[in-house]
Amino acid sequence: MIKRIFERIVLFSIIVLAACNMNSQSESILNPILSEFQEAGITLKEETEKAKTFSFPGSDEKYYEFKDGYVYLIYNFDSKEVIIDKLTTIFAEAEFPYDVNSLYTYQFIIIFIASSENPDIAEKIESIFQKLKDH
Repeated sequence: MIKRIFERIVLFSIIVLAACNMNSQSESILNPILSEFQEAGITLKEETEKAKTFSFPGSDEKYYEFKDGYVYLIYNFDSKEVIIDKLTTIFAEAEFPYDVNSLYTYQFIIIFIASSENPDIAEKIESIFQKLKDH
């Protein structure tokens, strides 16, 4: 009986530690990205509903909206190449009325879809992407 209780305590501890590690890994990816947007004066509002177009098995996604567009973050993915292939197909088949920019790194992928023609926002996004690429 005591052995069974001890085994459950150990198992529960392992599960909690694994969850904490995953959360801190996600935060280490997301926090610098979100900070760059904030420093550029872009306030992102996280969307709770996931966009099916930019949802990929074996990855985590976050979706944000702001006045001039949408930001999709894809991270913790198994295969960057598979996601890039699918994104290439999506971008070739879909029509977007305004600019679409993307940044591909080994840790994350960012997709920005403009909802208006605003050259200031396009400049800010380009600057953010450059800073994140240089990290």
